[in-house]
Amino acid sequence: MTARISTPLRAALAVLLLAVLLPLPSRPEAYRLSHFVPPPADLAVIVLVLCLPVRGTAWLRAALVAALAALSLWRLADLGMVVAFRRGFNPVLDLHLVASGWTLAAGTFGAAAAGAALAAAILAFGAVFAALHWALGGLTRLARGAPAATAAAAGAAALLLLAAGSAPVLPQAVAERAGRLQAALADERDFARDLSRDGLPPPDFAALAGRDVIVLFVESYGRAWLEAEPYARTGRARLAAAEARLAAAGFAVRSGWMRAPTRGGQSWLSHGTAMSGLWTAGQARYDALVASGRPSLNRLFARAGWRTVAVMPAITRAWPEAAWFGYDVVLDRDRLGYRGRPFDWVTMPDQYTLAALDRLARAGGGPPVMVEAALISSHAPWTPLPEILPWEAVGDGAAFDGRRRSGATPAEVWSAPDTIRAAYSRALDYAVEVVAQWVARSAGDALVVVLGDHQPAPLVAGTSVSAAVPIHVIARDARLLDRLPGRWSDGMLPEADLAERSMADLRGMLATCFSTGGCGAARTGG
Repeated sequence: MTARISTPLRAALAVLLLAVLLPLPSRPEAYRLSHFVPPPADLAVIVLVLCLPVRGTAWLRAALVAALAALSLWRLADLGMVVAFRRGFNPVLDLHLVASGWTLAAGTFGAAAAGAALAAAILAFGAVFAALHWALGGLTRLARGAPAATAAAAGAAALLLLAAGSAPVLPQAVAERAGRLQAALADERDFARDLSRDGLPPPDFAALAGRDVIVLFVESYGRAWLEAEPYARTGRARLAAAEARLAAAGFAVRSGWMRAPTRGGQSWLSHGTAMSGLWTAGQARYDALVASGRPSLNRLFARAGWRTVAVMPAITRAWPEAAWFGYDVVLDRDRLGYRGRPFDWVTMPDQYTLAALDRLARAGGGPPVMVEAALISSHAPWTPLPEILPWEAVGDGAAFDGRRRSGATPAEVWSAPDTIRAAYSRALDYAVEVVAQWVARSAGDALVVVLGDHQPAPLVAGTSVSAAVPIHVIARDARLLDRLPGRWSDGMLPEADLAERSMADLRGMLATCFSTGGCGAARTGG
């Protein structure tokens, strides 16, 4: 191809790439033609500058490509965070999620497939900006060939775009991200101040004397499963069946909603929020929390005479953060003694986790226990699922030998949104049924708190739902439940118009309402 032909084609490609990359959206709903038409005014300004007959355009071209690459990478990170967590990416808070995302992708699709996809994405990204750098050279060559005419054409294009009402996008994009960083840093300063303030009087938990207290976090158990399509019918039917089972076993239940500090993942932020009484809505806050001297709910129970136990089947390596929580015993994957096969990312089924909780945390007499447990069978990729065995057959988990499972492979499930949502609903249906069976047969006189850790990702939950999760407080002695503050629903299904409490309220609610004097607010309805 001759230079006479290739130079205009390179210039045209540069204009096309700039028209796409300059306004590249950070939200999935913005990927439509109208978002790119008309092109932003920045396009004409960049073309005009590169076409000016001045020296230094080569350096300017390289700087422009580097800046656009960095901004585009941040926008794509925003896009991924919106899809997963319904918020933008913040490099101060979210860089650690790169490793977490790789772990989940490798566990779902296999390390080879995930690695190949990552390599392809990196190559494609690099190829786009290499092409942009090459194509921008066409503009400068065009200007050298006919500087006056080219500059005049570029200037006319700039005036036309401005006349069409096209606004520049780069200043706004840079200012927005700079503001986001500044707000994150200010937020961390505010949180550090709050860490040093705790007006909670030392609780004695007198109303719970001699009783075990068990807090069960159910993975991805969000409000969407009870109210959104296509889940509501399954979710509400499962809660009705659970309520009937518990009532037949002599248990009373109060239910409500709690707003979680995260969605789609980062369960540890919800654990930190609930146990600290502070809104731990980012990794920097969590890191500051676990380095602080603020007493967790677990420590408050320990000081009042309870033995504190963590049941964490997803913990597979050293967990230094456990020191802040103040557990007497940490039962992680290895110490739970599971002898069966894992269920993809899920190290062991919830039924085994609950059976091991009874055997390892509650047996043998001694002081009452306060248990914080994470149930993970409803963690993505939500397949395969275990069968529910007779409880006496669970044993050391060897019965889960690869035959008692169902569901397609993760790659098959994650091939389409509908199959992802169906697998999610099945997994939660399993998790809630297992919890109800366990409470009915094993809870005894314990106070049991069951709550979701967060909503699933927007791909599953939808983009219009709140960050609320259900909470159920269960006990044989209904008088204990009458100590809860404010309005709750009787039974397992929270009423739609109940106020959404903050998950940060859990620590104070348990510490005050079940201590001498109570929390000073009677239950007003349900």
